[in-house]
Amino acid sequence: TPRVLQASSDAPRSALCEAPCPGFGDRPGWRVFGSAVGEGGRMLYVAQSREEQSEAILEIVMAAALATLAVGLLSYVWLRLRVQVELAPLIRLSARLERHDLLAPGATLGAAERLELQPVHEAIDALAAQLTARLANEQAFSAHAAHALRTPLAGMDAQLAVALREAPDELRPRLERVRAASGRLKRVVAALLALFRSGEALRLQDVSLERLLERLPVDGLDVQARPGDSVRADGDLLAAALLNLLDNSLRHGARSVRVTVVSPGVVEVSDDGPGVDAPRRALLREALLSPDPSSAPGAPGLGLVLAQRVARAHGGALELTDSEQGFVARLNLNPAAPINPSLDR
Repeated sequence: TPRVLQASSDAPRSALCEAPCPGFGDRPGWRVFGSAVGEGGRMLYVAQSREEQSEAILEIVMAAALATLAVGLLSYVWLRLRVQVELAPLIRLSARLERHDLLAPGATLGAAERLELQPVHEAIDALAAQLTARLANEQAFSAHAAHALRTPLAGMDAQLAVALREAPDELRPRLERVRAASGRLKRVVAALLALFRSGEALRLQDVSLERLLERLPVDGLDVQARPGDSVRADGDLLAAALLNLLDNSLRHGARSVRVTVVSPGVVEVSDDGPGVDAPRRALLREALLSPDPSSAPGAPGLGLVLAQRVARAHGGALELTDSEQGFVARLNLNPAAPINPSLDR
């Protein structure tokens, strides 16, 4: 019968094995390793309880998990910093493009920060050159067509004026309608010229609305302005915008229009016509915000498109405000002017 010669304080007092058992083995509640020592069949056993074994395994697992978590966090921080460093040139390029005027003469992005971005710079510069050339061609055509039309239209108006004086009474109403149509065509040509000029530098000056409107007679429309109202703007562009807004009011049944400066740099044109309902007004606002208003749903007429172009040339926008009666449009000529939040833009 085996007996215990020596044992540690935590070891069991009875023998772990009934017979010599070298190597690893399992006993109830213990994991045992035995090795022969000396002579006489003496054995040395090293044992670990199941509780200690479970604690050791748990410590190993926790240590491995903490090490893995620490490595993961360090890897995340390193990768994040690395990605930020790699993306920094793209972020700076994006900010540079926001300030870059593609259509400015001779404007180029130049050399890129990174060699990989140089093809992007070259592609953007090539696109800018194509856009500049196309815009120049379109502006040249518009200007040439408008100037070519002005002379024959002026001749037509003069001939119609003579015909009205010499025509019998029964023909005068028809000739007056023809002359009115000719006048509208002249205003359309003036709008084309203003659209051509909207890409040029502004000639800002203090413009008196009362004096400006005296030079913009629209037959059949009573136009009122407050004495002393003035606004800083390009006089020619402002005249083209107001002329088309007035013509728009006349064509839609208005008989009286009031033009006022409601705040610095903001000119309001309100008429007594039937106006438009809320859904139509929303469509007009959406269309005016689109890159090509003429092809957008609910496309506005040339008058509103021109007014929007003039406002944008000054750095502002055309605002169509809500009104219980008539049609109200505001030319906001303030650079980077905030848009009225009630306009559902």
